[in-house]
Amino acid sequence: MPRLYGPGHFTEDPYSQVVSPHGIAVDDLVAVLQKEIRRSRIDNAVLAAYEMFTTSADVAQHLWRRLRVIAVEDVGMGLPLGPVLIDVLHRNFNATPGGDWMMACHAVRLLASAPKDRTSSEHADWVVAKVALGEALVEVPDYAHCVHTRAGQELGRGLMHWWDNGAQVRDELPSADHRYREELIEIHRRDEAENGTAPRPSRT
Repeated sequence: MPRLYGPGHFTEDPYSQVVSPHGIAVDDLVAVLQKEIRRSRIDNAVLAAYEMFTTSADVAQHLWRRLRVIAVEDVGMGLPLGPVLIDVLHRNFNATPGGDWMMACHAVRLLASAPKDRTSSEHADWVVAKVALGEALVEVPDYAHCVHTRAGQELGRGLMHWWDNGAQVRDELPSADHRYREELIEIHRRDEAENGTAPRPSRT
């Protein structure tokens, strides 16, 4: 009986049928790349990337697709701006005819040397599995029914309700300057006192 989770048969991956100039299957190169980045083994990760780069233009782009995934799946919050950096390096790579290998090399070194955090990947997979099993589903708390939703408007909720409930944040920056908020709240308080909480007229 086949398992319920994880990847499908290798024949579903076209890169399992492609080999590098040195006769290495590209799906193996992808596996080497990702496992070596996870283990911070920079040299072999870079060698795997170079083998992909020299195989074909298509495989070189597949390298970048994997680096985009790795930046989130394996590095994650260890380098929160990693996906942005990989995107910029990929753009620079593409700006050179045939691709700029140094950009790819730097991307691999960046990810392999970064602190690792796989919790986004684990959380994403957990959600998919739990929802499919019927063991988890998003909750809609009462404070979500605010002035921005049909349910909130039908309850007569306006901006003052939103300031008191919907606008609440946790882990707020300690240095946040709320001078503008206090003035906005007073403007909205006067508006609702004079005009009520019914939606404003359409601007169209």
